[in-house]
Amino acid sequence: MNRLSRFAALTLGLAIAGVACAQAQDNSPSTAPAHATQPDQGRRVPDPQQQLQRLTKQLQLSADQQAKIGPILQQRDKQMQALRADTSLSQADRRAKLMSLAQDSSKQIDAVLTNAQRDQMKAMREKAMEHALERRGQHVPSSASSGG
Repeated sequence: MNRLSRFAALTLGLAIAGVACAQAQDNSPSTAPAHATQPDQGRRVPDPQQQLQRLTKQLQLSADQQAKIGPILQQRDKQMQALRADTSLSQADRRAKLMSLAQDSSKQIDAVLTNAQRDQMKAMREKAMEHALERRGQHVPSSASSGG
């Protein structure tokens, strides 16, 4: 169960990034920053500023919330880039650190949100996780989609 919880936490963190990225692609696919594509993995990593804009729009973030969440996203982005570039880590260690980083940044962001925004963010994460699992061809557990 602990392994499943870790996988779920990583998937949630990455799913948030994926949702922001997918929605950003709809608006401006040709204006992605150079670091948005990781050549070693072939995956698109969302820009922190684009993520903040998307979250602001979806969650109706106040200026104060934006000022607090922006640095969290930027710090997470820098740390993820450093982890991906660290060739001394095994794949399992890198995955564990990425999961921990995603979980920590999610907690920090949740602490800035109101209860209603937190609920909306939780729903967004669940939807993104379902989408990520479907894309990987995995079955979505019924408990994830039923909400309890």
